[in-house]
Amino acid sequence: MLDSHELARRISYAFSHAPRGTKAAVARECEIQPQAITGWETKGSIDKRFIPVLARHTGRRTEYFLDDSVGDEASAAGHLARELMPDDGDYANIVGYSQAAGLGAGAEATEYAETHSLKFKKTSLRRRGIYGRNLAVYYGKGDSMEPTIKDGDAILFDTSDTRVADGLLYVIQVDGMARPEYFVKRAMVLDTGVYFQSDNPHGDHQWRKPKPMVSKRHPITVIGRVHWIGGWAD
Repeated sequence: MLDSHELARRISYAFSHAPRGTKAAVARECEIQPQAITGWETKGSIDKRFIPVLARHTGRRTEYFLDDSVGDEASAAGHLARELMPDDGDYANIVGYSQAAGLGAGAEATEYAETHSLKFKKTSLRRRGIYGRNLAVYYGKGDSMEPTIKDGDAILFDTSDTRVADGLLYVIQVDGMARPEYFVKRAMVLDTGVYFQSDNPHGDHQWRKPKPMVSKRHPITVIGRVHWIGGWAD
C-alpha cells in the first residue's frame, strides 16, 4: 500500500508525463473542480473511486496508484490500454490483459503482464452502448462465480463505468491485503450500504458471505462494470 506522500508523488509524476489538458479532462469526468487536483498532487488526497479515471487519462496502470511494487517505469499501460483502438471494417480491437480476476481466491496485481487484443463486432458494442468506451478484458480464475463465470472465461468490462447498480457484475479491487487483489463480484445495494457477493457462495473460497464496499480493514474499489463473458462450453 502507498502512503499519502508517495501517492502524491506518483500522481504528480503521472500528470507530468501526460499530454497537455489531461488535468482538465480528469476534472471534467470526475465532476470536480480543477483546483481539487492540486490536493491530489500535494497531499495524495484522492478519493479511490477516481483512481481508474486518473489511470486511464494518464496512461498508467490502476495499481500504480495503489501498489508500491509497481514502479514508475513499469507503470505505463501502453497505448492500447489508454483507448479503444478501432480496427478497419466491422470489428474493434479491445485490449486484453494476462491479469487474472479472481472469482474465488484473489488474483494479485503483480500478475499484470503483457497485453494482446481481441476483436469484437462494432455493431454489438454499439447495441450495448459501449462502443468507443474504455474497455478491457481480464480472465476469470476460480469457482465462486459459477455458473455465470467459469475458470478461464474472458471478461469484458468498462473501466469508465464505476457507478454501482444492484445486481450487476463488476471487476473490483480489494485493498488492505499484502497486495491489492482483483475479483469479479455481483453488487448488492441495500439500505445499509453497498455489498459484493459471489454467485456460488458454497464454493471453496473466501466469499461465502457478502462483503461491504466500505470497510476499514479491506475497502473495495470498483474498477469497472462487466458487460460480456466468454468461454468454452462444457
